[in-house]
Amino acid sequence: MANNNGDIHIFEEGNFGNCISKMKHPQEWVEALEYSPDSRFLAVGSHDDTIYIYIISAEGKYSLHYKIEYMHSSAVTALDWSKDSKYLRAIDQAYSKMYYDITECVHIKDGSSVLTDPAIWATSTCKLGWYVQGVFAPGADGSDVNAVDCNKDRSLIAVGDDCGTLCLYRYPARNNMHDCQRHGGHSSHVTKVRFYETENPEEARIITAGGYDRSYIQWKPVKEGRNANNEGNQEEHDDQNYSDNE
Repeated sequence: MANNNGDIHIFEEGNFGNCISKMKHPQEWVEALEYSPDSRFLAVGSHDDTIYIYIISAEGKYSLHYKIEYMHSSAVTALDWSKDSKYLRAIDQAYSKMYYDITECVHIKDGSSVLTDPAIWATSTCKLGWYVQGVFAPGADGSDVNAVDCNKDRSLIAVGDDCGTLCLYRYPARNNMHDCQRHGGHSSHVTKVRFYETENPEEARIITAGGYDRSYIQWKPVKEGRNANNEGNQEEHDDQNYSDNE
């Protein structure tokens, strides 16, 4: 957990009374916190235009491993790890997207051409890329879309926007002619959106965080049957929709 001062607190899972570690390196508030898939690193994106990579010891102690500064000209807003926990990609408010080798502690200058395969990445929360370029409305400056995420099998894209709306697109959304499902529930802008998935499909959810309404909404998938004609035959088709759970 991070606060508006940039302080980071690590708590025991399920026990917020036990603070395991505290880090105070960021100078401004933190918008992105992402653990690596192998749980060895924690990446922190701050509004001081810097990324802090912490390495986690076998005893659970956090220490600064790599400080990425003077690369981004604006606040870091989203981070994605590669599946092998070797690479990190980051976007900022200036709409730049950069790639880093975390094990070698270097900037990958040609990352936008050599690390484009979606299968490389464990998550897809950066709102800049060919697979999400269609979620922006025609003529929009990009600031209306606050957060994106893709589910594990990369069939859906969830988008949180300034209208307080959760939008669902088929993956990939390559142009802004794609249709989407729109779900309202927040009375303020949506700051974050995440898919929550386990081995049990019944537990699948989308979690959205509101801004000034200070609320979280869980959205669960609902199967809705619809009829469609296929070469003159009437067949039943299932379409997946989401409804607010609580």
